[in-house]
Amino acid sequence: MSPEPALLGSLCNTALVKALLAVLLIVAADPVMATELGQEPHAVVRGHPPGGDAEVVALCPDITERSEVFTARDGDGLAGSLARAGYRVYLVDPWSSSQAQVRGFDAVVREVYPALLADLARRGGGGQVTWIGHGLCGFLPVAAAARPDQKLPQQRWVALGTRFSWTLPSPLLLRWLRSWQANEVPLPELVARLLFTGLRPRSGPRPSSAPAQLDQARHPAEVLQAVHSAKVARPPPRALVEDLLRWFEQGAARDREGWVDYSTGLASIAAAGLLVAGASDPLAPPEDVLPALRSLAADSVTQLLVLSRGNGDLEEYGHLGMLLSRHSARDVDGSVVQWLRRGRP
Repeated sequence: MSPEPALLGSLCNTALVKALLAVLLIVAADPVMATELGQEPHAVVRGHPPGGDAEVVALCPDITERSEVFTARDGDGLAGSLARAGYRVYLVDPWSSSQAQVRGFDAVVREVYPALLADLARRGGGGQVTWIGHGLCGFLPVAAAARPDQKLPQQRWVALGTRFSWTLPSPLLLRWLRSWQANEVPLPELVARLLFTGLRPRSGPRPSSAPAQLDQARHPAEVLQAVHSAKVARPPPRALVEDLLRWFEQGAARDREGWVDYSTGLASIAAAGLLVAGASDPLAPPEDVLPALRSLAADSVTQLLVLSRGNGDLEEYGHLGMLLSRHSARDVDGSVVQWLRRGRP
């Protein structure tokens, strides 16, 4: 569905869209060329985009990640896999907006996310937009569907490592959030136990499943944290951390006024979806992803994929492993591309 011209006209005159364009990237199959989009120096086109009718795919990181998490694996990642499959791939980052920094999740759902979708639809010629979010970014389509006043383009969506239950968080997750709340960098052991679970160490001739710089017999927490900081990490907006802690305290993902329970969007979201859960992900364990399936509308075509060796994958995936493991190109990227093409993993 094409966004209304009047809406686009008003959006293009706002500081919001100008700010968003500064964090909007497109990744295409040919990495040779680089061209600026408009006058925004940070909105870079890498290579030649696919043809004008190529489907737009937006890749959105979790709140403690930079967009480079989608290209960090061998400089290519999920973004490169999708581009080679013929999709028009954009890296988007709603969490770096001033709205997220000051007013948290509510402002992202009400202002930033709709503006991003409108701009992506415009760039794709008004065609379908597929939203792929890691962590909290995978919850945005659901949260937006809980607000009936928002008329957004229908889209397919993929949630990677996204939790949909806000009760009984792990103590590790609460320690992680409270570290950021106190403006403290989480300890290396906490980073390793939360984000790098499931990575298989090297054993004799069998290589590690970790990124090349971690291919060693052991993965000391300090090494993991150093790689994490250098490649993908960034401090989350304090306002978002406060929102998440409030949700866990209340047991529900409600807006700050208490009127909207964002999880109710599951019952009204119409587009096809794919929920991807890592078997060893402490941030979004499968048991906190499953409630989404029970809350979807009866006619929903959303599906669940659990990444585990028991399901034929090469490892028990954790939160970052599903994007950074050297096996994720096969197990994760391949499943996402297949689902996009066929509607099922």
